[in-house]
Amino acid sequence: MIAFPKITSPALTIAIVVLVGLIGFSLFQIFKNVPLFGPITSSVTKEEKRIGLLYQRQQIEAVEGVKEGFKEMGYTNVTFEEARIVPGPDMLVEAEEATKRFVEQGVDLIFTGLELQAISAVKATKEINSDIPIVFLVNFHDPVKYGLAESFKSSENNATGVVLNLVEVIQKQLEFLKKINPDIKKIGTFGEGFIVPPVGEEFYAELKAQAPRLGFEIVEYKTTVSPPEAEKAWYEIAGQIKSGDIDAVYHIAGHHFEAQEEAESKLAGRLGIPMVAPLEDLPNGGHFGYSGDFTEAGKQAVVMMDKIFHGIKPSDIPLEFTSKNVLMIYLDRAQKDGIKFPDSMLSISIIK
Repeated sequence: MIAFPKITSPALTIAIVVLVGLIGFSLFQIFKNVPLFGPITSSVTKEEKRIGLLYQRQQIEAVEGVKEGFKEMGYTNVTFEEARIVPGPDMLVEAEEATKRFVEQGVDLIFTGLELQAISAVKATKEINSDIPIVFLVNFHDPVKYGLAESFKSSENNATGVVLNLVEVIQKQLEFLKKINPDIKKIGTFGEGFIVPPVGEEFYAELKAQAPRLGFEIVEYKTTVSPPEAEKAWYEIAGQIKSGDIDAVYHIAGHHFEAQEEAESKLAGRLGIPMVAPLEDLPNGGHFGYSGDFTEAGKQAVVMMDKIFHGIKPSDIPLEFTSKNVLMIYLDRAQKDGIKFPDSMLSISIIK
């Protein structure tokens, strides 16, 4: 065994400590910016960045989340070009045209607030042979089934994004209905003919699959009229619904009758039954909703954008589920309609 001499001089001890410290500090300075396990995203890129924002009015909170997210990460050199799409029969074409304008304007990245704009953006970039990165939010579809990504591990294209877990959200919404009233059985929905298929069809199919498993029956109201006549058809059907026909109303996002969430809210109030609505439409009608926090989802998307700015391809960034879901209750509206929420819901909700 090697015997090391004992250090007896205090001055020598101090000198060794100082020397070790200097060596450690020097090594830190040399290697502090060298990634050990691939690219890093801790430092904010200094180049000016222009982001194209493609969204509908219902996604305004997500857009604000994107802007806040860049500020929180320390970016001071980001500017935004915005294209707000109006829901309607031409919205997919409008999203494609807006994407091509963004590319012509030289933006560095495109953010889309909904999968409808995302699928249009991916299509448009393929048509013009552009590999501009796209970061999206998905609220009503499985992105793989929808054609946005090859898998959650890799999109295999120029896009990536944040996805709402449909099964989890729908199950939670139904559980909340049970907490409001354990006797609820029949859930009324305005389905075929009222729903805009590209928006709400897959979400509605998942609701119809999950409801029976939790003891609910979906009572679907349908129409065969052309979309411009959806509003008139809605009022004709809703006017015939009597107390006891349904125990709750479930609003499906994406409908030909633009103000349908408001009308359904009045129907629920007339019947004295709870109404659940997606957070996008909840401000205009309904008693409660449970879904992804749009502001936080926007910030979550910014983390992906930051990775892209540091050289990581969108196809190498796995898709993520929303990191935060929220329960939102419109208490005054509910109290006016005679709907009571249990403390177990009130204690975890955002009260409006």
